[in-house]
Amino acid sequence: MESSKLSKSGKSSLPKILGLPFWLYLVVLVLVIAITALDCLPANMVGAFLFLMVLGEGMGALGNTVPVVKTYLGGSVICIFGGALMTLWGLVPENAMALMDEFVNRQGFLILYISALITGSLFSIDKNLLLRASVKLLPLAVFCLIVGGLCCGLLGVFFGNGFWDNILYVLMPMTSGGMTAGTVPLSSIYATQLGLDASDILTRMAPATVLGNCIAIIVAGLLNNAGTKHPSWTGNGQLVNDGRPVKKSIPSPASVAKLCTGLVISLAFYALGQLLNRFVPIIPIYAWMIIAVVVVKCIGILPEPIEDAARQWGTFAIHGWTNAALVGIGITLIDLATIAKNMTPAFLITVVVVELVIIATAAFAGKLIGFFPVEAAISAGMCTTNMGGSGNVAVLSSAHRMELLPFAQIVTRSCGALMLTLGGILVRLVG
Repeated sequence: MESSKLSKSGKSSLPKILGLPFWLYLVVLVLVIAITALDCLPANMVGAFLFLMVLGEGMGALGNTVPVVKTYLGGSVICIFGGALMTLWGLVPENAMALMDEFVNRQGFLILYISALITGSLFSIDKNLLLRASVKLLPLAVFCLIVGGLCCGLLGVFFGNGFWDNILYVLMPMTSGGMTAGTVPLSSIYATQLGLDASDILTRMAPATVLGNCIAIIVAGLLNNAGTKHPSWTGNGQLVNDGRPVKKSIPSPASVAKLCTGLVISLAFYALGQLLNRFVPIIPIYAWMIIAVVVVKCIGILPEPIEDAARQWGTFAIHGWTNAALVGIGITLIDLATIAKNMTPAFLITVVVVELVIIATAAFAGKLIGFFPVEAAISAGMCTTNMGGSGNVAVLSSAHRMELLPFAQIVTRSCGALMLTLGGILVRLVG
């Protein structure tokens, strides 16, 4: 959303949304609502793009202008939970809901968006900084999971659920790397070992995954406010606090030709990740993609104009599609009804406390090893407890720190794979 400008009379003009005058945005919004309600929304990417971009930018503008909401939540949180509430209240017709689900999760809109962010952000980071941070970040994330696991088990004992039951059905789904890449395969692993139906196990696990993600999104927004009030706590998107100067590549002015080049580069790296995943499937596609981009960046085999094109494409995706992606995530992936159905006081307290313990551990331990506390809490804490790639986008958008996406993806994929493996072992021993 463009910022409001003062008119000659001194009164604030109405904001532009999507570059449109406010009145024209309202006309387009009414059109989208009308064709959606009358089941005339084009059943293809045209309709999906129109729906998500118009609603997403409107919700983002609302969240960034309403005083109290702007201070404590922000546009990103409003986009996510606004979409989730639309689904909960039945405001999205069945056909439109099916279209959003198909477009966001199966036709690859999130893949297109996240691929652009990964390549753009990795090619924007100094390679020495990337290596310095990654070496410390993964051990920190594992340490946070250990502390969070002990807390979760002890809360299980306190509430009468049992130490290992809480570990298996609360901690593991919270930290397994999302729903499709984490909780779903984890439920299949449990079902095989226990001789139970995977759908029953998934129903039991899913609320922890979704609620952990929701809490991380909200706390990310609050941490952004804390960083504003206490500047010494944050690097404003910079993770490492070792006093060394940080070289950051800034995209040159955008051009259509470079955007096309950046699009091809981001998709090519994703395709390479999928190829490598076919031969070594234990490593997820996004993890392979990150490894490939890091190797290419460290070797320096791509000419600078090509790297710059990738940065431009990533910048375009952030500014053009973030709110659309967040609304799509809210509509199709955040199931508030499931959370409410399984919300006992003990469950709620357990998930909230475990989430906060992991975040606090990441902040304090991260500061000790040379990270800024806010950035450490986000990348090594919240990104171990959200819903994979979509969760990373939601959390970093809420925190206004999309620069951390490469580190977030490294943590989410590595720790997710670790927890899947550990979950398979534990359910065999104590399940």
